[in-house]
Amino acid sequence: MKNIIFSLLILIFSGNSVLLIAQCSDAGVCSVGHIMDSNKDNILNINLGYKFGSSGKEDDVKYHSFLLGAVYNVLEKTAFQMSIPYNIQSGSLGDVNGVGDLLISVTQNFISQNNSSLDASIGAKFATGEDNADNLPMAYQSSLGSNDILFTINYNYKNIGFGVGYQLAGERNDNITKLKRGDDLLLRASYNFLLDRLNITPQILFIKRLSESNIVNSASMAPMETYIDVENSDQAQLNLLTVIQYQIDNNYSLFADFAIPFIKREVNVDGLTRSFSASLGVQLNIN
Repeated sequence: MKNIIFSLLILIFSGNSVLLIAQCSDAGVCSVGHIMDSNKDNILNINLGYKFGSSGKEDDVKYHSFLLGAVYNVLEKTAFQMSIPYNIQSGSLGDVNGVGDLLISVTQNFISQNNSSLDASIGAKFATGEDNADNLPMAYQSSLGSNDILFTINYNYKNIGFGVGYQLAGERNDNITKLKRGDDLLLRASYNFLLDRLNITPQILFIKRLSESNIVNSASMAPMETYIDVENSDQAQLNLLTVIQYQIDNNYSLFADFAIPFIKREVNVDGLTRSFSASLGVQLNIN
């Protein structure tokens, strides 16, 4: 039920001690989990970041996001994560800004031994933002307008990581299109290069919309609203995401990421398609 959102820092909940701040052009599942090994020595990690992206479509919508995220290690093997953005969208049809969707999740580590680790996460994305500002299409909106459930499982062996995620899309939103997204499946592979204080983690992200999205039939003359599936809105996308983190000292880290699609969805009814995205930020570690 979910399009795909979230990327040089793809997750404030991402491959190293970066929390949950970025996007990989998905609806949220990219940003959940994948944090236990790097953050377990800190009680609390707080991230502040900025992300820029472009739709690459005819309307050439530009995206600016200011992100706040945190990871709190409740127990030795249990972590609570949250993030929320303030989004600004600008294109030929107008400018929109506002609070985005709140993302909350819990990650549990099950295996941590012999160079191997296995953890799983469950979370939710809440429609805390506006999804129909100025009656503009979804590409201009700060929120997806639905409450979604997210699941991820991540396995790491030495520097190699693999993950799978699922996003269960929620209700039809209140946008002028009355969008109902399909569910999303995420597959992730990563490799971590550790160079003294510098971590570089390239990631391949495969995201598949499992069913076509559904919108109101604006051409219908029926007295009640009818809905139609959007052809080819269940396309797959393949992204390269590179996450970079530099440890300044025990208390502060700098992070950045850059994401580009190798295969991108041409049908952008949910507004999530990006030709590229990049982010910068700082992380505070509290021991």
